[in-house]
Amino acid sequence: MLAGVSAVALTLTACGSDGGGDSAGGETLQAIAGTSVDFISLVPIAAWKILEEEEGIKVEQRFVEDGATAIQGMQQGAAVIGTNIGVNTGVPAVDNGASIVDVVGTQRPTWALAVAPSINNFSDLEGKRIAVHGETSFTRAVAQYYSKNEGFKYEELIIPGSDVRAEALAKGQIDASVIDLPDVVQLSKEYPGSFKVLSTFGEQFPDLIEQDVWLSKQWATDNPELATKVVKAIVQANRRLTDDPAWGLEIAKESLPDMDPGVLEDLVNEYSERQIWSTDGGITPDKALTTLQFFQDVGEIDIGAADANAVEKYFDFSYLDGALAELDGNGSK
Repeated sequence: MLAGVSAVALTLTACGSDGGGDSAGGETLQAIAGTSVDFISLVPIAAWKILEEEEGIKVEQRFVEDGATAIQGMQQGAAVIGTNIGVNTGVPAVDNGASIVDVVGTQRPTWALAVAPSINNFSDLEGKRIAVHGETSFTRAVAQYYSKNEGFKYEELIIPGSDVRAEALAKGQIDASVIDLPDVVQLSKEYPGSFKVLSTFGEQFPDLIEQDVWLSKQWATDNPELATKVVKAIVQANRRLTDDPAWGLEIAKESLPDMDPGVLEDLVNEYSERQIWSTDGGITPDKALTTLQFFQDVGEIDIGAADANAVEKYFDFSYLDGALAELDGNGSK
């Protein structure tokens, strides 16, 4: 389930498949993540467990280097579900002809701008080396936001993987990076005093949609009940992870065997206590509009007017509405 695949292997997987089909035990769907296996991956991993247990639907999850590669895999027919793909990656893909749609979120933003101990304010970042995940990534958008609003210019380095960037920062190979909360916690224990958090982005912008799940638009249109079950499982996973940290810790240890169990326990408990996992599905028309406007302002997307028409182009709330109606009797609006 957790095996990564190269772009070549992904293409081979696509041959003769549309990302979904029957297996001996029932429906089997293909999902692809725009990141390597990390703590953020717990939500889809947990969701697929629930989906198989409750609906008999198996999801085979694959991981690739970045969101653009994941979307390419979806376009090739290798998967109908895309996980851990940001709005600033999915929106340009749609504008370039990708038939995908954003349907549910998994968590509030947890990114932090971590810096070397010698950096005390934003002006100290002038001309410094700041690493981001990729040219189309949420981390790059965050770095550009700080640069634009705090008035400094920096040297950009592309280093995929929040954990890799965090370690590079801890070892003094870069001056700053946008890294995720799990890596802040882990690296703080492994390299105490080697870096500090200058700003916590997620607390400044709690309504931004960041970790999203996208579906093949045509597949979802043709299979609305199945698409709703997929979205419902994501919401159920968020809720169970929040309400039952012990269950979440079991999945975390199984999925991330190389991480310190104590760090995993701290993270699961912190995510649960701070309600970082999106128990309501994470996306609404208002949040979608706010998110599109943010990425437009920092130059990550170019969609003309960020308005209701734009929201309708990239998002479909019907599957989340259906899922919430089954779970709670209400929807995302």
